Amino acid sequence: MIKVNVKKLIKQADKCLELTQWEEAEKILRQVLKVDQKNPEIYYLLGEALCKQERFIESIDTLSKADKLLPNNPRVLHLFGWTHFMNGNSNVGRKLMEKAHYIFPEDIQILCDLAVLENKEENYNQALIYINEALKIDPMNEMAKEVLQVTLYLKESNSKQRNKSN
Repeated sequence: MIKVNVKKLIKQADKCLELTQWEEAEKILRQVLKVDQKNPEIYYLLGEALCKQERFIESIDTLSKADKLLPNNPRVLHLFGWTHFMNGNSNVGRKLMEKAHYIFPEDIQILCDLAVLENKEENYNQALIYINEALKIDPMNEMAKEVLQVTLYLKESNSKQRNKSN
């Protein structure tokens, strides 16, 4: 398999990810890894395929290889953080996604995911900070508007529950 085929297969796997064909993407990427073990994009995409299949520990292991090959890449850090969060480690996830945000502050997806993490942790004010930052970048972004609505709903629900308890 020559280099051109590796690029073609990576592109094919990326297309599978877009089409939510996680297992097919994984299969292609594992084949490509047999030929090219120094390409961080292969590890990143494989980590994404594993994360989408909710195989978080495998995804974390794979993304750590991408991070070693391409340190401080915001795309890798973001997915690495999200995977840690989804695996139940919010603190590590937050640190990685905050680092990705620091490197790439205008990425709305990172901001939305940080808001989702903070919502899960019931840190609604911090979630609102992130989501308002995303909406400053793009006030019409549908994902950011949806996360804002969820955050406001959760904050209000939590407040009502606390008032009932008192």
